[in-house]
Amino acid sequence: MTYLIVSALSLAMMLMIYRVAMTRSTYHGFNRFVLLASLALAAIIPLVHFEGIGERAARTAGVLIDEITVYAGVPEFTAQTAAASTGGMGVMDLLAIVYLAGVVFFLIRIAVGTVRSEIICHGRARTLPDGSRLVLTDKNYAPFSWRKTIVMSRTDFEENGDVIITHEQAHVHLHHSADVMIAQLFCAIQWFNPAAWMLKRNLLEVHEFEADAAVLGYGYDSTRYQICLLRCALQTRYPVSSNSFAHCFTKKRIVMIKTTNSNPWVRLRVLLMLPALAFSVIVSSACKSDISEPEVQDVTKISIVDESGNKETAEVTWNVSTPKEDGEVFMVVEDMPEFPGGTEALLEYLRANFKYPERCKQEKIQGRVLVTFVVNTDGSVCDPEVVKSVDPELDAEALRVISAMPAWKPGKQKGKEVRVKYTVPVNFRL
Repeated sequence: MTYLIVSALSLAMMLMIYRVAMTRSTYHGFNRFVLLASLALAAIIPLVHFEGIGERAARTAGVLIDEITVYAGVPEFTAQTAAASTGGMGVMDLLAIVYLAGVVFFLIRIAVGTVRSEIICHGRARTLPDGSRLVLTDKNYAPFSWRKTIVMSRTDFEENGDVIITHEQAHVHLHHSADVMIAQLFCAIQWFNPAAWMLKRNLLEVHEFEADAAVLGYGYDSTRYQICLLRCALQTRYPVSSNSFAHCFTKKRIVMIKTTNSNPWVRLRVLLMLPALAFSVIVSSACKSDISEPEVQDVTKISIVDESGNKETAEVTWNVSTPKEDGEVFMVVEDMPEFPGGTEALLEYLRANFKYPERCKQEKIQGRVLVTFVVNTDGSVCDPEVVKSVDPELDAEALRVISAMPAWKPGKQKGKEVRVKYTVPVNFRL
């Protein structure tokens, strides 16, 4: 999910800069390269990760003691792992199903369009001098090309066949069909992202601008060609996977035909994308650091029998990450701090001390409080802080219990006692 979000953000920023700075340029081949490069970069950037970026997020997390649940009744304390606490379908599972359903829908749509194109293009064809194939049909299709095949109605062939064939041959020689397929697949993967669909539209525009320039480059009359564009614009039947002479960019194409050549220096505007790329890399690295840090190193199962004889089984999971130090507080060290008596004693302490505030019981207030603290070099617990609040009394209870913890056995790095940061999620539940 993070990959998709970062990719969508990167594409949106690059497309915004392209539309502002480069859409009026007459360097259509260069613009085509920029759009295709934007797709490639949007796919690659989420995979980029530089060490050091996102370190602040990792520093905030510290060593994570898995979720602690405090109940209003008996039992008063339960510790559970994330795996044990998740049941049924969560929001992320539902989003994943919706996303995959959308991907499957659009992939099927692409497949249907491709099959239609192939069926139409396998009609009786003649080979043109440049190696492309021409298929004439009695149906009222707008002229289009797919791979090396050009399809048009007999009426269009008789009236403006030379112009249309020259236009579609440009699509064939420039391999525009491959671009269309790449853009469609990207849209299927990012069907939720408006920028992906806008980029595809801009790419189709550039294809038409390139083909129009090729026609005029062969010396065809500009006025006759514009009239031909207007006539074919009324025909809209063509497969979705093809390059069509009648794509609905007629006004823009006529304006571009009349536009004088741009200054060569206009291509340097592409450098405006560099800050967007840098920002995307930073976001990608930060997200990757935040998400990929934790690795479960040790899980301890503990059984406790309360005063009523009820047996509870709980787990305390220590999640650790790649060692990082900032000069004062370590995230993970060679010899981790230890609560007096070990993890079983820590569980007993938390069970005995957490109390559900009466007002919160009565008002049915519950939620998850996130507390960080540091085990000092002398083992004392210091700097407790609520980083995710629910209610002042719930926050205060979490801080009270954490602050009152007895001194730990301090952690050591290379034989030296150091400070280590911890994070405790406390889930107050009625």
